[in-house]
Amino acid sequence: MHEFYSHLPLNKGAIVSKRKRQTESLTLRIDKELLDKLRKESEQKMVSMNTLTNLIIKSYTKWYSPAQRAEIMFVPKSVLIAIIDNLADYQMESVADKFRKSGYEETLLMMSKEYSLPVILDLFDSWLNVSNMQFNRESSEDSLTYIINHGVGKKWSLFLENVFWYMVKDLGITGARFDVTESTVTIKINLKQ
Repeated sequence: MHEFYSHLPLNKGAIVSKRKRQTESLTLRIDKELLDKLRKESEQKMVSMNTLTNLIIKSYTKWYSPAQRAEIMFVPKSVLIAIIDNLADYQMESVADKFRKSGYEETLLMMSKEYSLPVILDLFDSWLNVSNMQFNRESSEDSLTYIINHGVGKKWSLFLENVFWYMVKDLGITGARFDVTESTVTIKINLKQ
């Protein structure tokens, strides 16, 4: 069985650059009830209040705020499963193609101001995190592997496979391999072109 992590950096240099970021202090007044909830969550997650607060702010600025501007909606998992269970496998390919044609590149540009593999992967990781999907991302200079455990069903696996295939194809990346099961998608990309 694979061990899943919420995020692994693309390269070792990414770890160093994150540690060198400058910080500033900020004093905030927070409703006591909210603060109590944050304290409880920080204890449950075994992280400091500072770390939890930074994660919340990062999630808001990297995902929630741009997602609203890009008109991304949140749908309960039970509703998503009910909808996609009524589609045939070939229709999932069609849905992925419609997603591509509806302007996913423009959506990504609106959310990040750039369309490149590192930016796409960063947004993809953010989406997986806010969607509460377990994943493992391993990378080296030559390859990138994602293992995504979504638990939504085979048709969702097919959708993810097709969406990611369009993205790597549009970026001119060849050598991508996909393996789908009922609840997982494995994506392997050869970065050495």
